Amino acid sequence: MLSPEMLLGQRYRLHERIAVGGMGEVWRAEDTVLERKVAVKALLPALLSEPGFAKRFAAEAKTVAALSHPHIVGVHDYGEAPLPSGDTTAYLVMEYIEGRSLADLLSERGALPAAETMPIIASVAEALQHAHDHGVIHRDIKPGNILVRSRDGQAVLTDFGIARSGAAGDLTATGAVMGTASYIAPEQAEGTGVLPASDMYSLGVVAFHGLTGRRPFDAENPIELALHHVRTPMPPLPNDIPPGVRAFVERAMTKDPAQRFATCADMAGAARAALTAPPMTSVMPNLASTPPGAGVVGMGGPPAGVAEQSPAGPPYGEINMGAPVPASPSAGPNKALLGAIVGIVALVLVGGIVWLLLLNGNGGDGSGDNPTGDPADNETSETTESEPESPEDTEPDDSPSDEETDDRTGGGFDSCLPGAICDDQ
Repeated sequence: MLSPEMLLGQRYRLHERIAVGGMGEVWRAEDTVLERKVAVKALLPALLSEPGFAKRFAAEAKTVAALSHPHIVGVHDYGEAPLPSGDTTAYLVMEYIEGRSLADLLSERGALPAAETMPIIASVAEALQHAHDHGVIHRDIKPGNILVRSRDGQAVLTDFGIARSGAAGDLTATGAVMGTASYIAPEQAEGTGVLPASDMYSLGVVAFHGLTGRRPFDAENPIELALHHVRTPMPPLPNDIPPGVRAFVERAMTKDPAQRFATCADMAGAARAALTAPPMTSVMPNLASTPPGAGVVGMGGPPAGVAEQSPAGPPYGEINMGAPVPASPSAGPNKALLGAIVGIVALVLVGGIVWLLLLNGNGGDGSGDNPTGDPADNETSETTESEPESPEDTEPDDSPSDEETDDRTGGGFDSCLPGAICDDQ
């Protein structure tokens, strides 16, 4: 289509082709009027034959030309020119960046260190914030559209208008569009709409690719690849990735656009702090591990710890709608306990009376009675009937005789207690 030394628009002389894509070619060229290096991207003539494409591309070129940011490639000119084949091409003249694309760096080096990857991601996020502020959504964030300057390593974002206008190419095309499907946001793949958060997701995929040296998903065709971004969870990052960087990529690649960063400015700040920041916590709490009473908002005063809820009333912050409140154990006397105490006292009293009767009762033959109540008379009677043979054999007065202890020495149920009324042997 294009060849060296060709002059486009009677002004831009082509020197070297530096990139080829599914939508056209990029050449290093010279602005013969201003005598400076420029980059010229010429579109495929077939794209201009699509109804309304040339008009949309021209409108997008004007919009992107109005953007001025250190991390966005400058757009100098737009035009259409005839080709020797008789076709017509549209071209965009841009600032020439001395450096290489991030795609070339990853192809050559594989994975990049986090300390090198995250500043690139932060710079691109700042560029996207500037574009979003002007109503421009890139739609085609990928390593091939990120240039890295040779002199200072700064990242520069390119291909704004072309990517946006070229969305009609759809996912059934080949070449560069296949690469686009590798970084496409879920909502963009589903056709539900393109948001500023869609650029965030694609930039998160670029970060994953830069940190690991590979894309998160692979497939046989662009459609299947796009469906992975819709349905398949992000693969885990290597363990040597810093926790803050890991959390950054996970948040950027969240399927739900609302759960990504609020703005690309916030994303840029998080990217720069990710190397030293602790892991970011989830937006939603883990309900399975939430302690009782969590989520209660205090109404002032110092924060208090969560205590076990008392059964005497509803938990703090809840409104009692009239349900009966169970009585506290200390609200009144326990009737069951009082009944048990009364029963025990009655048993003790009855047992004491029986015991006293047994102690004060007579023997079976009535010899133990002492109607006069004189203790001396009882002592004389007992010692006369059971006088010991010698002093060594003397036993206490209340010891039973040989006849009384015969067959009753066990002290069991057959024994007769002293003073008790028992049957004769």
